[in-house]
Amino acid sequence: MKEHNVMSLEGITDQEYVDLLGVPPELANTPAINDWIVNDTYEQNLTAEYEAAISAGRNENEAKQWASKVANQGRTEARKLLKKVRRARGY
Repeated sequence: MKEHNVMSLEGITDQEYVDLLGVPPELANTPAINDWIVNDTYEQNLTAEYEAAISAGRNENEAKQWASKVANQGRTEARKLLKKVRRARGY
């Protein structure tokens, strides 16, 4: 089976992502695993950044804007990395 996750060259298997992060099993060993990981990480970052902004004293609107900005930046960077990895691996 071919490992498709971006960390596979570091020895992390797709199955580990299924077991540890809750990736749907049908995405293991497919390129789609990376899209799921990027989107899941985005959602987690959105929540974490919102909560951090509220804790720092921002109002709800400011916290939502901040969280969206930071989470979007992370997702954009992850997508750029994913594009490079896919190109390097030929898929």
